[in-house]
Amino acid sequence: MLSRTLSLSLACALLLAATAPGCIAPTLSKPRGTEHLDALSQAREHQSAGRFKESADAYYRAAETAERKVDKDEALYRQSRVLARMGDLPQAIAICDQIGAEAVVARRTLRCRLDAARYRMLTGEEERADADLRKLVGDEPESAAARGALRMLVARHVDGVEDKEQALTYLRELRDEIKPSSLGEPMMSAEAELLLQLGRKDEAKEMLERQVERYPYPQGRRWDDALWQLADLALENENPKGAIDYLKKMISVHEYSVILGSYTRPKMSKAALRIARIYRDNLRDNDAAMDAYEEVRSEFPRSTVVDDALAEEAELRIAEGDRDRGCDLLRKLMAAHEVGSARRKAERRMATECH
Repeated sequence: MLSRTLSLSLACALLLAATAPGCIAPTLSKPRGTEHLDALSQAREHQSAGRFKESADAYYRAAETAERKVDKDEALYRQSRVLARMGDLPQAIAICDQIGAEAVVARRTLRCRLDAARYRMLTGEEERADADLRKLVGDEPESAAARGALRMLVARHVDGVEDKEQALTYLRELRDEIKPSSLGEPMMSAEAELLLQLGRKDEAKEMLERQVERYPYPQGRRWDDALWQLADLALENENPKGAIDYLKKMISVHEYSVILGSYTRPKMSKAALRIARIYRDNLRDNDAAMDAYEEVRSEFPRSTVVDDALAEEAELRIAEGDRDRGCDLLRKLMAAHEVGSARRKAERRMATECH
């Protein structure tokens, strides 16, 4: 387990992020009532000016004058955050416990359960906080609060633990407690990372492949990261063709999804460029590399890696004796990209090769 100092440092960072004035989420419906609205306005003004006691008092008045329960809970929730910012964690916990105890889950119910656990980390109630986090993850696995709870649990019991076998056991036990949900993906990713740290690469590869299959694009948030890691493992095993297969799987989804209006993930263009480099450097297949570089430019014309693709394809074509085509690519790069390392490389190459 992480030392208490590390645990408190983590909780402090989370607390500061949670209580920043700019982090208050908007309500889903507009609050009403003159007194309530006036109190809310005063609370926000005091908070922005750093007058936290006055802000907390005003949020309390807003809660007392609210005409609807949702408005009362929202005002109390904001009061709890200001109190936490002031260092009055026991009172912040009391408010969060009150809202979080509701049997019917409302807008702030789960967030209050998460915040109460965060604050308890700061007050030394680590066992209670840990139990509350696990319960939140188990009861409401598809909620944003559960994702936050899982991040805290992983940070405490996995990331900072020296005994990685112990961390792996904890993670697997936690995974067994959670019903099938989207939380399974980050847990599988964390397990694969642990297995890699333990040198158990075959098991890590199997876990990543299961993750890719179970959480495919576009639902899988870490789908592209898993494919990238699988390509890493393939290259480590001197299997460049296998690495290309994993990366092509990522790109093939992009080619299909463009028609359907899906979005391009940053790693997709990087995967296309990586394929070209693997053909060039690992397989020594320059023809395939040049085709792959062209695909980078055609599939991802607005990507940040296009200038690198142009520069590297130009270098390759010049080396292969196609100086005219290589110089044309360098000119195209310089016309489209005014700055950057690829631009500087093109300028140097133009001076020596293209007249």
